[in-house]
Amino acid sequence: MIWGAVVGTLISVGMYTIQSLVMNSWSWNGFANALLMGAVTGGVSGGLGQVFSASGFWGSVGSSAFAGAGTGGVTALLTGQNFLEGVLKGAVIGGGVAAISYFGAKFFTSPVFSELTKAEYDAHGISDSGEALDPSINTLRKMYKDTGWSEMNTGAKQFYVDHVSGPYIKKGDMYYNPKTGEDVYAYTRRNFWNNNTSSISFSKAAFASKIKLGLIMVHELGHATINLNNSLNVFLQSKTDNGYKPEMLPAIPGSGIPSISIEHGAIWGIERDFLKLNGLNNLPGFFNPDDKAYFDAWFSPGKQYNRVYEYIKHLPVKLK
Repeated sequence: MIWGAVVGTLISVGMYTIQSLVMNSWSWNGFANALLMGAVTGGVSGGLGQVFSASGFWGSVGSSAFAGAGTGGVTALLTGQNFLEGVLKGAVIGGGVAAISYFGAKFFTSPVFSELTKAEYDAHGISDSGEALDPSINTLRKMYKDTGWSEMNTGAKQFYVDHVSGPYIKKGDMYYNPKTGEDVYAYTRRNFWNNNTSSISFSKAAFASKIKLGLIMVHELGHATINLNNSLNVFLQSKTDNGYKPEMLPAIPGSGIPSISIEHGAIWGIERDFLKLNGLNNLPGFFNPDDKAYFDAWFSPGKQYNRVYEYIKHLPVKLK
């Protein structure tokens, strides 16, 4: 507060002095007012800035609004305008600029990552039997084209193999997310500044068989397609001080089905459809009654989140 008062006084007096010299309007009364209001508003802004400094979004907006109020009040005083009106305008401008800056820095420059974990994939009960594929970009591009996904508006702009970014690190032939402690087969990164298109990275382990790569691709393309839709992005993600967190569905007591995100619930539907199209319609882990009941409760026609599934249900294809 002391330093705020000192700085506020210097700024206020400096502004008054320059303006009075330019306009030839110097007066001791004006100088005294500038001195007083600079000290008061600077001290208040400095003190409240400290109060709000560790309070995330509202802290940023609050401290900037108070700082703006101080500057606006001093400016109004020096220019002969209404002091309270200057305070109000300064607060609105200061808070608004801070809000835009905060959201820009925290949210729009922070990519959103979605992933397919080993545990989630293994729960389907899919055998890795079959010939392993070459873990390469060419393999991905060939499947992407042969299935017809390349003709769909999936938003997938870049594919990567055995490449990590964001929170992920390599763990043998897989990825690992230190934040969650989960092994990961693949993840999708949403790029805000590139029209919400997506970059998808596949671990080497994702190429263990054709059906495995196909299911992992349909899963990640589900994320990429949803990323394109701003109305769904708002619907499926909640903003926090550190970026985004997914909107979650509740666990079903006694079913063994944990809490999952709305987005992953809808993607479960297209994974089921993909496996059926490719002749894997009797997997005990994937087609158990509890899973179907859970999906029907939330995503079947007329249910609350059906529109998410409807938006991506065209993605399942039969592999050639």
